[in-house]
Amino acid sequence: MESNGKSEDPLQNDDTFPFIENESGMGQNVSSIESAKYSICQQLKKHSCYDLLSVSSKLCVFDTSLLVKKALAALIQHGLQSAPLWDSTNERFAGMLSVTDFIHLIYYYYHHSSYEEALEEIEILKIRSLEEIERKVNAPHRKIDYIHPMKSLYDAAKIMSESTLHRLPLVERDTDNNEMIISVLSQYKILKFIGANCNDKSKLQHTLQELNIGNYKDIVTARVDTPLIQVIENFKTHRISAIPILDENDRVLDVYEKYDVMLLAKEGAYYDLEVPVAVALQRRTESFEGIHTCAVTDTLYSILETIKRVVVHRFIVVDSPESNKLVGVAACSDILSYLVS
Repeated sequence: MESNGKSEDPLQNDDTFPFIENESGMGQNVSSIESAKYSICQQLKKHSCYDLLSVSSKLCVFDTSLLVKKALAALIQHGLQSAPLWDSTNERFAGMLSVTDFIHLIYYYYHHSSYEEALEEIEILKIRSLEEIERKVNAPHRKIDYIHPMKSLYDAAKIMSESTLHRLPLVERDTDNNEMIISVLSQYKILKFIGANCNDKSKLQHTLQELNIGNYKDIVTARVDTPLIQVIENFKTHRISAIPILDENDRVLDVYEKYDVMLLAKEGAYYDLEVPVAVALQRRTESFEGIHTCAVTDTLYSILETIKRVVVHRFIVVDSPESNKLVGVAACSDILSYLVS
């Protein structure tokens, strides 16, 4: 995005941060936090999206004329949650195929057709037809967001934050307006870069809850006996990526993730959705990364140190490792949005 005149973005100038007083009297601490965020954003501006690409990597791209069932099989085979789409007719990037599309697909067939009709239709359903299904279930309009690979990591982080994207395609366009899909950048990769390269993160010694990172009120949860269809409907309604599974004492037992829905779609389980979510969790593959929890006392600095070492998409915030009672949920999107806000 370009504008004329003086930028309204405070990160574009080098003014030092003033001493900030807050109601708790932590003036110097708040100033230190804002200084660390400023330093992190400056570091992100110095590096392009291209800098985060591996020397050798693979990229799955699906043509919009491909059968949905084949695309689904490829995603699961490669352990992917999404992939860029290519419209070969117009020779243009056409958005992303993601787990959300399969949630809408399962929701549609469960409510609008018989099991036999669903199995018959899925055999011939093409990716380009998913938009029509999404309109029928009143899903949000599909966005086609992307960024040039030479744009800064800060630009990418802002787009992800403002458009609530987990992943952002890198698309190059030449002087003749021809497009080429280069790669896909994730929030996790940017946060891992921050954890590994931004030394000022050591100033971020407040907890996620103190910094208001994540959700700590009206958390959508489920019990082991909650019907699977209710969990799927919560994904659609609340636009969340994971639902903690709790016992009768609100202790965290497991998490049902959006990615788990892909296995349902692969198995054609469009009507076996009244089963308890605990039964559905048994369909998981051995590649499941596990649940990542953090104590309510863990700081943002320690969270970034964890992200630097292991692949994490969200943290389930608990009161303590011993009692393991749910306090909140903090996704990578929440952390990245805070750092570039």
